[in-house]
Amino acid sequence: MDAIALVPMHPHTLSSRPIVVGGHSEIKLLIRENRVLPMVSADGQHSVSLNVGDSLHIRKHPFKLNLLHPPGYDFYMSCRTKLGWNQDFDSFQQD
Repeated sequence: MDAIALVPMHPHTLSSRPIVVGGHSEIKLLIRENRVLPMVSADGQHSVSLNVGDSLHIRKHPFKLNLLHPPGYDFYMSCRTKLGWNQDFDSFQQD
């Protein structure tokens, strides 16, 4: 799928949802008010503060990234293990 996904970091409401647009799109954000200084982080790397009047342009890099996984890697099994998917509530230990 040729797409760009904008995903909120640490969302605190169920209404915070990712935004998915076509891979050839360019997203432009313009900072108009300064109630709180927005922070931008890309791929969990360095964070940058933005100020009023700044703009941020987001577009896909022209080169693809190939990811390597060890033999037998199962993304969904990893999610089940880490997030406790498909487990009974009684199986969780309570403090």
